Parts: sequence; structure tokens; C-alpha cells
Amino acid sequence: MCGIACVAGDSNSAKYCYEALSQLEYRGYDSAGIAGIIEREIEIFKKEGRVKNIQSFADEFKAELVISHTRWATHGKPSDINSHPHLSNDKKIAIVHNGIIENYKDIKKHCQSQGVVFASDTDSECISQLISIEQGNILEKVKAATSMLKGSYALGILSLEDNAIVACAKESPLYIAKTTNGNMVASDVICFNGIASEYYAVKQNEYVLITKDEIIVYTKDFEKKKVQYLSLDSLNINVDLAGNKYYMLKEIKEIPKVINKIASTTEQINSKVLKLFEGKKTIKIIGCGTAYHASMYGAKVLQDALRVPCDACVASEFIYANNIIDSKTLCIFVSQSGETADTLSAQKLCKQSGAKTLAITNVEYSALAKVCDEYLSVYAGREIAVASTKAYIAQILIFYLLAKKLKGESFDLKPLEKSAKQMIKIDEELVNYVTKENKIFYLGRQLDYVSALEAALKLKEITYKGAEGYAAGELKHGTIALIEDNTLVIVFATDEAIIDKTLSGLQEVKARGAKIVLVSYKKYKTKDADYFIEVPKLDKELSCILSILPLQLLAFKVCIKLNLNPDKPRNLAKSVTVE
Repeated sequence: MCGIACVAGDSNSAKYCYEALSQLEYRGYDSAGIAGIIEREIEIFKKEGRVKNIQSFADEFKAELVISHTRWATHGKPSDINSHPHLSNDKKIAIVHNGIIENYKDIKKHCQSQGVVFASDTDSECISQLISIEQGNILEKVKAATSMLKGSYALGILSLEDNAIVACAKESPLYIAKTTNGNMVASDVICFNGIASEYYAVKQNEYVLITKDEIIVYTKDFEKKKVQYLSLDSLNINVDLAGNKYYMLKEIKEIPKVINKIASTTEQINSKVLKLFEGKKTIKIIGCGTAYHASMYGAKVLQDALRVPCDACVASEFIYANNIIDSKTLCIFVSQSGETADTLSAQKLCKQSGAKTLAITNVEYSALAKVCDEYLSVYAGREIAVASTKAYIAQILIFYLLAKKLKGESFDLKPLEKSAKQMIKIDEELVNYVTKENKIFYLGRQLDYVSALEAALKLKEITYKGAEGYAAGELKHGTIALIEDNTLVIVFATDEAIIDKTLSGLQEVKARGAKIVLVSYKKYKTKDADYFIEVPKLDKELSCILSILPLQLLAFKVCIKLNLNPDKPRNLAKSVTVE
């Protein structure tokens, strides 16, 4: 969840690290810090809050070897002292860490028995202290220390005695590159954009020694390894705001272009991908958060297409359930980043059980794309805002195309692209009303229920309001007790086969005094709805794609009305790399 950037270069390395951290702030923004070697001492500056709090220091700090970090807090509240980097007692080792050390209490006791005094409440500090009390050269120390760690980590380690940076990783993303700013380590290749032509993903049991002159990758036995760098050119990383103040708005506006891009790249759903479905008796679709909602959509359309059981599963629950998985099972994993820890753990479990695996991800160089038998790109382009919008649309559209190809049916996405442009709008009166409300309910059936869940998630993520999505048929089984005068209820109704049932739920809440927003086709507009959002008439599988767009925009506009930052909501990070 945290972001790491390390540079071995000229005296402006701290400035380069700051620029990289600004790109990594989507991974966490509770605090930030920098450490570098100055006159044979490790100097550290770190502050609670956003990365910008360390900019002045970074501009003036003249060190050639620098490690830096932006934090999403796990162990220890956000504070200056709990910020990274963490310095060892002997002041010879500083580290930055992304991940979680599960046995940190045991490590801490071990270090304390050697006379070490801890300064922070974090699990990460135990790493710097443990490395410092191990024996041997820096690589031997790091290997001995990491062999004792249980959990996940990506580490940037600054060694005063060796005048070098060491990098290693386990179940957390970490990349290296030779850049125009120097030799570099980072949590995301986005940091290399425009300054490097290629990169390398650090693998488990590898140790990387970085100086201003070279990058050396070692095996676990400390043999030098010749690595194959991958091209950055094909990634087409674009982080420009394109005249928008916030990434979330930019990304919502990009949805029609994403639909067009997917329409032009349907050949990726090739015979290899389709063969994964042959002979499968069950399909499990696994994701977290928004990706789980996309998985729910996928389970419904694939089950309709194949007539085999398809289940959507929450990754964090899936890995602890007594799942029945074998070679007749296809497991599909959905993740925007491709680095979601719970999803990766689920993939590992499924692979061990003999299942075939398919990744649907937005990041082709991600761990998930590499470990699955096949992967499909959602072609959403770089998504920076924490609240996923265009990637969600792209994920469910990939499922739609999969279902169509599996059934051998034709499709035309041009009407969807055209309609999507029309749907990115919202009534300002409704925005003002939602801004004043603290309790909002979203209702729908089948695919509309998926939309209700996702729309509610978008609002709660960035406005912190009590927004909940419910299956419309479940309303009378408890939830209706929460409805009172002027309670806002947003009803999705785009499945004409069951629309009468959905509209009867509208009447039930209307009778209890609720204010109604109806999201449906023009012919179902009714005076019983206080607000009406018209959806163009397409296939029901596509109509639910259109219906979510104005609700994404609604969440964004309410957030702005509340003077909040939609790109960086409290307590959240874009890439969840810890379980």
C-alpha cells in the first residue's frame, strides 16, 4: 500500500525521489520521508501528511544515495515518528518498506534482547534494527534478516558502510531501472516514465545492489544474474490531468475512449483464452471492492452464456473458505492494479488446486498478469484516482465481450460509446440534495443490484456518507425499517424482464416518505420519482454500464461540494498490496 522510490545518482537524487513520490502518492498519503548519506552520516527527514510536506527539504538536500517513502499506515498511527525511513540504533542502516511483517513482535523481542531500543510503533522498524545486528556484508545481513520475516515486503535499504542501496521483495511489487536521473528503485514503473526506456521487476529471492555506477542483481546464493529488461515504450503511461483539476473527473470523461479502445482490441479474447472455458464445470470469479462488483457482473453474464455455475467471490474471504476447486474449475481474477494481495493469494491457492487461471487487469506488467495462465487487459489506461471509474466500466465490458464470444454472437460497441458520452452528466439540484443528506440507499435487481452496490461504494469512498446498496427484493426483509421521511433512495431499473418487481419496491419506499431517484428508460418515467435519470435503451448487459456513469459523476460532484479531495480519500489507497 505504501510507495517506495530510491535513487543512486547525482546530488539531486532527493529531488528526483520527491518527483517519484508525487507519482506514488496514490499508494498512500499518511506521511512521507527521505533519507540520504551526507558526509558519512545518514540524514533523515520525514513528516506526517502529504508528500508535499517534504518538498522543501528534498529540493535542498544534496545527497547522491537517497531512499524515500510515502505511507499508508498499518501498524502505528500516522505520525512523524512512525513515518519512513526507519533508522537502526547504530545509525548505519535506514529502510523504507511496503508490506506487512506478521511476526514483528517476535523480531522486536529478539532485537531488544540484543540491546536495541525502538523509536516507533511500526512493524517496519524491526527490519532496520534486525539488519543492523546481523553479521557479514550488507547482502549477507539482508538475506539473514529477511529469512526471519513472515509476511510481505518490498524494501529499499540504505547502507552507510557500503555506500549503497539494496533492494529486495517478497509478494510486493518492486522495480528497477537505469534512468536519466540515476539508477532507480520504485514501487511502480510510473516513476520511470519519461526518464527510462526499460525496467525490471525484482523477483523473490533476488537481491539488488544499487550504486550510482551500476545495478547488480544477485541470486539467493549471491551469484550475479543477467536479467532481461522489459520495454517501457509499449506501456504508454499518461498521467497528464488534461486540463482537469482532479484525476477522477478526467478518468470519468475518458470512459467513451476506453470503450472505443476495447472495441478495437477484441482480438485479445483469442482461442487460448476461450480454450480455458472448455470442459469447465464451475467458474469462480474473484476480486476485491470495485473489482468484486465487476466479478458479480461477470458471474451473471458468463453463467447465462455457458449455463455452468459461476460464482463471484470476495478474495479476502475466498482464501480462507473450504473451496471445492480442481482441474474442472476456471478461476478468473479481477484487479485494476494486478497487485492486490488478497487476489494474488487466491490465485496461488487456485493454481495449487489444479485450476486454470485467467487475469483481467489494467496493468499488463503486474504480478497477476504474470502468474495466471492467460490475462486480458482492460485497456483503461493509467487510473490514478483511488475511486475506480473507467477501470470498472472496462472490466465489466470485458466480461460482456467474453460472454458474447463464448456464445458466438456478434456485437457492436459503437452505440455504447455514443450513449456513454451522453450519460456523463448529472442534475445539479440532485447534487445539492445529496450533499445535505447523510443516509442514501441504492436499490436494484440482478445486474442493477451490481450497479446499486458500486454506486453506493463510490459515494461512501469519497464523501464518507452512509451509502448502502441493496437487492431491491430484500428491502422488505429488514432494510425498510431505516426508511423515513425524505430518506433518499436511488433505484436502478434497466432490466425489463423484472422491471415491474423493481418498481414495486419504489412504491414501498415512497409510501414511507422516501425521496426517489429513478434510473431507467424514458418510458418508465413516473411522477412517483422525485428525480429521473434517463438511460438510453441498449441490451440490458450494456444498459447497466450506462446507468452507473451519472452516479459516478454524482459522487465526484458531491465530494467537491464538501471540499474534499476525490483523488485521495481518507484511509484509502489505490493499490492494496497487503492482506
